[in-house]
Formats: sequence, C-alpha cells, structure tokens
Amino acid sequence: MVKEQRLRYFPIGLFASVMGFGGVTLAVRQGEELYGWNHLFSTILLSLTTLMFILNAAVLIYRLIRYRGDVVQDFNHPVKMNFYGAISISLLLLGVAFLAFSKDLSFVVWIIGAVLQIGLTLLILSRVIWHHTFEIAQFNPAWFIPIVGNIIVPIAGSVHVSMSINWMFFSIGALFSIIYMTIFMNRIIFHPPLPGMLLPMFYILMAPPAIGFVSYMRMVETPDSFAYMLYGTAFFVGLLLVSQVKRFFTAPLSIAWWAFLFPSAAMTLATIYLYHANGEVFYQWLFNVQLVGLLALAAYLTIRTIQLAVQKKLCVKE
Repeated sequence: MVKEQRLRYFPIGLFASVMGFGGVTLAVRQGEELYGWNHLFSTILLSLTTLMFILNAAVLIYRLIRYRGDVVQDFNHPVKMNFYGAISISLLLLGVAFLAFSKDLSFVVWIIGAVLQIGLTLLILSRVIWHHTFEIAQFNPAWFIPIVGNIIVPIAGSVHVSMSINWMFFSIGALFSIIYMTIFMNRIIFHPPLPGMLLPMFYILMAPPAIGFVSYMRMVETPDSFAYMLYGTAFFVGLLLVSQVKRFFTAPLSIAWWAFLFPSAAMTLATIYLYHANGEVFYQWLFNVQLVGLLALAAYLTIRTIQLAVQKKLCVKE
C-alpha cells in the first residue's frame, strides 16, 4: 500500500531524466565515432535510456488508470504540464539513437514521437491561449519544453520523411521559441525572480538554439550565417549560465535539477556538429571538455536522484 501511494505521486518531471540521457547517449556516440572507439558505452547508455523510458511510461499509464485525477491535476499545473512534452522528446531522441541499429525501428519510434509532439503542442498552446488563469509570474523555462520538441523532429526526420515536413516542424519550434524567449525576458527582468527550486530550469534556455543548430545542420548540411547565429546564441547563453553556476547549485535538490542535463547535451552535440562542418580544432577540444563535464553531470544527477528515492523524498505529495 505504501509503495502504491508513492507511485501515485511519481513525478512527471522525471521524464526529463530520460530526455537528458537520450542527449548524453547521442553525444557519447559522436565521441566514439570521432576517435574510432567501439560503441559499447553508447549502446549501454541507449539500453539504459530505453529502460528508463519504459519504466516512466509504465508508471504514467498505471497512474492514468489508477489515479486519473492526479494525472489531470499535473496537466493543469503551470509547471508540470510542460513536462509531458519530455515524453515526445524522449521518443524523438530514441528515434535518432536507433538509427545506428535499425532504420525501421527508428522510424516507428520517431513517427510516434512526432505525432505525439504535434498533438501536445496543439493541446498545450490551446490551453495556454484559453486558460486565462495563468499569470506572467507563473511563466518559467519549463514552458519551452513542448515547443523545443518540434525543433528536434528533423534530426531523425531528415532520414525518414520529406524536407517539407521537417521544415514545418522546425519552423513551429523556432517561431515559438522566439516568442517564449521574449515573454521570459520580460518576466525575469520586470517581475519577481523565479522560486529557488526552479532556478536550474534556466538551463533550458540553452536548448532551443543548441538543438536548433543540430537540427538545422541535419537539413542543410553546410553551415551558413543562420547556423553560426544559432551556435553563437547557444554558446553565449551557455557561457552566461556557467558564469552564474553557483546560483543554480544553491537551489534545493529536486527533479528540477534534471533541467541541467539535456540542454548541456544539446550544446555538446552542437559543438561536435560544428567541428565536423568546419574542421577547426578549437571545437574538437571544446567538445572534449563539454563531453567530460556532461558525463560527470549525468553521474552526479543520477546519484543524487537515487539518494532522493532512498530517502523517500522522490515520490511525495506536494
């Protein structure tokens, strides 16, 4: 009974860990290919990411059947509702990772993720537009998650479907990322600061331009001015966040800390893609540093989350 009660409060935000490990898996595989190593480590990470997704999805389905009201309540929450977008993003990232093993499996996972992504985008944007109880003080970087997912679609989509469909998804993500960034800058500059627990979510701001660069490069292959603008924006946002890192790690330990991982993985992937495009050694060394930091961050977050679970602080009623 106690275990069942804990499952009732299983955090939807934990899907961010799947999303993060998906990004780490792709970054590690790029490193293996760069140095000619075998793909054992990335395969282990892919297996772990897949298992994490299955477990999270199984718990969500169980909650939907057993505690439907709690799931609906999460979807009406101004922060939690956005983490449903992490489900489709996780599928899209798995679709990219599976390309190395089976194009057919990749397509199945990718198409499910893409359909779910556009559905969630329509649903969440409709809710935001017509749900007039939301206030500017409730706006936070988590709101970017359902939008960023559209930018990810072309990474594997460039292999599976026509470019017109990929550009459609990319355009949706790019447009609303700009709109959301404008709203967020207004919120953070002219309104009270974010609650301490949400401070790690600042790192989400790095994801749209970073993963946008990767997606754009998958479609155009050769970097142009817009590509360099995307990378430059992501790099500056990352630099700004790193310079403030002490502030973020003073936030109370929570599921929100997983917001550090996927944006960091996206920046790491952007760097190696730029290195492959222009061959400048600086980006190779930068990728090495970022990859080491990324792995250390993934290990740290995993250990701390396990500690929360052992202390029975992971699945609790707010």
